[in-house]
Amino acid sequence: MAKQRPTRRQVEVLRAYIAAGSIAAAAYELGINETTARQHLSGLYRRTGCLNAAQAAYLLGQGAFVPYGRMITRIATPTTTR
Repeated sequence: MAKQRPTRRQVEVLRAYIAAGSIAAAAYELGINETTARQHLSGLYRRTGCLNAAQAAYLLGQGAFVPYGRMITRIATPTTTR
């Protein structure tokens, strides 16, 4: 479990990194410098005790950072509404 809660911006950069697939693309999407994005991710790893983005993404998916956004869950089978 997380040692300390990451900042909102750190979680935002992590989400962008996961979606974009690279730090450079995430930084571009967020309108920040790539070095700044790396610093946000490093801070997130330090605060949470994660060694890398995969561990941080796992914690994000498990709801460890829920106060900063919706929990990532599996996509449910669509149901028909009448």
